[in-house]
Amino acid sequence: MIDEVRIENLGVIEDATIEFAPGLTAITGETGAGKTMLLNSLGLLLGKQSDVSKVRIGAERTVVEGIFEVSESANVVDIVRDSGGDVDTEGESAGITISRQIPAEGRSRCFLGGRSVPRSTLESLGESLVTIHGQSEQMRLRSAAAQLRALDSAGGTKAASALATYGDAWNEYREATATLEAFRQSARDMASKRLALTALVEAVDEVEPETGEEDSLRERIERLDSIEETRSGLAEALGALSGDGEMMPGAADLVGRVASAMSGLKEPGADDVRKRAETAEVELKDLVQVVGGMLSGLETGESLNDLHARKAKLRSLSRKLGMSVDEAIVEAEHARETLADLEDPEAREAQLEEELAAAKKNVMTTGSALRKIRQETAGVFAKRVNEELAQLALGRAEISVAVEPNEPRADGIDKVTFMFRPDSHAPQVPLASSASGGELSRIMLAIELVLAKLAPEVPPTFVFDEIDAGVGGESAKAIGARLAGLAEHAQVIVVTHLAQVASWADRQVVVARGATSTEVRAVSDDERVLELARMLSGSADLDSARRHAADLLSESTVGR
Repeated sequence: MIDEVRIENLGVIEDATIEFAPGLTAITGETGAGKTMLLNSLGLLLGKQSDVSKVRIGAERTVVEGIFEVSESANVVDIVRDSGGDVDTEGESAGITISRQIPAEGRSRCFLGGRSVPRSTLESLGESLVTIHGQSEQMRLRSAAAQLRALDSAGGTKAASALATYGDAWNEYREATATLEAFRQSARDMASKRLALTALVEAVDEVEPETGEEDSLRERIERLDSIEETRSGLAEALGALSGDGEMMPGAADLVGRVASAMSGLKEPGADDVRKRAETAEVELKDLVQVVGGMLSGLETGESLNDLHARKAKLRSLSRKLGMSVDEAIVEAEHARETLADLEDPEAREAQLEEELAAAKKNVMTTGSALRKIRQETAGVFAKRVNEELAQLALGRAEISVAVEPNEPRADGIDKVTFMFRPDSHAPQVPLASSASGGELSRIMLAIELVLAKLAPEVPPTFVFDEIDAGVGGESAKAIGARLAGLAEHAQVIVVTHLAQVASWADRQVVVARGATSTEVRAVSDDERVLELARMLSGSADLDSARRHAADLLSESTVGR
């Protein structure tokens, strides 16, 4: 429930703290005193758009802070903690602090559990904390979408599960529809696309490039460009080593002659010279083999002209396609895969049409299951609402709920219409075009009373703004009694100008305008009687009004 709301510089309110309690709280006061500002403050805490025009004149900013008490296991506790905010826990209860700051100039800021959060976080949180009903909400009750949501809420977990199943089917249907539409839209471009892809593949296949071939060609061309210089040097080295016959012996032959000449000499050291000459001869003959092998290895069989021609062909392919040869090889592979997909567009379209037909069939199947639950809920829902209307001085009026086939949409395949008959002799007509403002207020209250018992997740607090507009007398008493009945299941806050409604409240808060600012205070006992008397007569001085006010309090207490 809402535990406390503190307001600074909002409209006519300079500084006020309102402590709320379980049950029914009535907010009363003269017109223009600032009752609506209290609702505006709640709206700000629940993520409504801020309005700088509501900042009190002369103030730097508006500050609104609220403390909400929830169960420690409530999902809103997880939202606060996931946002990095703190939660005050005590036993099975948790306290959540929400605040808004709206500067006269600049952007507003939102805080949840002491942590700055986006306004959208407060919006999602507010849906689980408070339901606010004002004249705009009454107008929304006239819309088919709002009526459908109310019926689904009355269907409880069974309807929620069926709606979720239908939602999955609807999403699949929309995805299948979009896929087929996109395929058909691109069908006229497929021919030119196939031609472009085919040209790419043919251009690459004609050249038959290999990955890394350009680098390999460059290395081989550089080698061939220097091969003549290499051959000349190797030939000269080989000639020096091996010589050219008897007339021009090589180094190996000359060293061999040294070994022969030293053989058999008795001079000291001659034998050592011979051995060294023989070793050198062996090494030089080995060098002859090595250099000779290098010279014969220069014969690669490649033509420098052929290599340059291949390089030119690869360069031409690269210029033609506007990409490197390696990129062209990759793109050609992708093109082959795409061409395989485009090879039979008629078959692909037929496949997509089959998938769409299956998705639509699933939508109709799950939608029919949802419709059955809605039809079952409609009778029970209307019966209970009519029971509430009987207690709201609309005993001869009744509503019914028509569930009719409709084109598939995100919320089902049904058109839901609340029908209204003001009395048993009048024809049933759509609620949107028939009920008066006063009747609509009571119908909305009746619906909330029913949903509070049937819906699986009802917010713990209801706020009603001028739900008694256009009614008075016994009808107003009936509204007060049923608000008190709703307060047995949830915290209820009502802004009212009728004493017949306010007298049913467990707690009454008066908004009174002073000379420079507005005062907000809870009243009880004689003060409350005086306030009710003022509401009845416009003045608290009349004895008859005071007696009437005291009687209203007595009647409401007995009635409860």
